[in-house]
Amino acid sequence: MKLEAILSSLLLVTLLSCSTDKEESFFEKLDLKDMDGNAITLKEIEGKMAFINLWSTTCKPCLKEMPSIERAQSILEKEGYVFLAVSDEEAERIDRFTNRFDYSFQIARYGLSMAALEVYALPASYIVNDKGEMLYKHVGAREWDDKESLSLFRSYLKTNNQ
Repeated sequence: MKLEAILSSLLLVTLLSCSTDKEESFFEKLDLKDMDGNAITLKEIEGKMAFINLWSTTCKPCLKEMPSIERAQSILEKEGYVFLAVSDEEAERIDRFTNRFDYSFQIARYGLSMAALEVYALPASYIVNDKGEMLYKHVGAREWDDKESLSLFRSYLKTNNQ
């Protein structure tokens, strides 16, 4: 009788842990929207890697690293990367910023709070695979187009393509 109860409990635990509810990926949790308010979905990065940079118009380190993000994108977009710079600021404020600068990477807004992302400083950058899984996180400014960073980007491309 005791063995039967244990087996029944194990079966119940197994069934409950195999829930059909699919957990949202890191990418999906960001709740990204383009500047027109349209959702940015995993389909947009299908078959590619995504570099996601959280920034603010008032963050000096964020603004300092943006030219290196632009240069990294020009090198890596042909290799399979999508670049997104995302902010939680009001659309009007972001628009005023983007009208002053001519960056070609996509600017977007995110709906999840920085605290929910466990980000307590900007900039924060992520490399995400085409399933929306976060593979890499870096908090703080960085030169994204230097040799070390480009090598980092490419190492994740190799991992994703295997």
